[in-house]
Amino acid sequence: MHTFMPLDAFLFALLVKAAATALVVVAASVAAEKSGPFWGGLISCLPVAAGPGYVMLGLAQSPAFIADSALASLAAGVATWMYICTFVRLAQRWTLWPSLAGALGVWLVLAVLIRVIPWSLTAAIVGNAIAFSIALRFTPKMAINPATASLPRPWHELPKRALLVGLFVALVVTVADAIGPEATGIAAVFPIALSSLTVVVHGRFGIRGSAAGLASAVKPLIGIACGLLAVHLAVPSWGIWPGLGVGLAASLAWLVLLIAFSSAKSRRNA
Repeated sequence: MHTFMPLDAFLFALLVKAAATALVVVAASVAAEKSGPFWGGLISCLPVAAGPGYVMLGLAQSPAFIADSALASLAAGVATWMYICTFVRLAQRWTLWPSLAGALGVWLVLAVLIRVIPWSLTAAIVGNAIAFSIALRFTPKMAINPATASLPRPWHELPKRALLVGLFVALVVTVADAIGPEATGIAAVFPIALSSLTVVVHGRFGIRGSAAGLASAVKPLIGIACGLLAVHLAVPSWGIWPGLGVGLAASLAWLVLLIAFSSAKSRRNA
């Protein structure tokens, strides 16, 4: 049974989630400027949006509720990969806001369909594998023009980015809290960080920069899926906090593997 958080606990959760997401999105946009879209996409896939949400769920819900929410979040990964693919494809022809609106529209339609389908663990894994394959195949590789990053940055730009992301997160979390327990798992993985990254990078690199940042998130997003799978499996057996810890470790382990692979590839090319 769903238990709504008291107002003070909700406001604290909202503040934590907004601050964590803003910090990571700003770091991801700076990394994209300095080191390329790979690092921007990788940092944007840190579990900062879903992570605080699941911590707050752990304070109010049962292990079974959290495990079920994690399965719903895992199934919603299908929508997130299609969101990335849609945005990058639309960005070839359209400007930022039509491309973002189209991608979010695809995510929302798929999220509604995902919510009404009774998902098993096997179906969620297979669905993610198919969606990942589609995104990998149909999301074109793009590059950021490094000359743009050398332009002087106004002192107020980074605080403005953080405020923009924080306000966006506050809006989404407030809406998500009102939609009830059935959609908790899906709402937890709404692409807040990725959408925010497209907006803040656009101001520096334009639409191609936003598309490059999202395209670079296709492989790192596997880490989120691994973390949610671990939470779904571990929480019923080990308890809430050990299970969430295992999920975090699984998510970070995938990102570490990607960094190691990228470093080895760079050394071979050199």
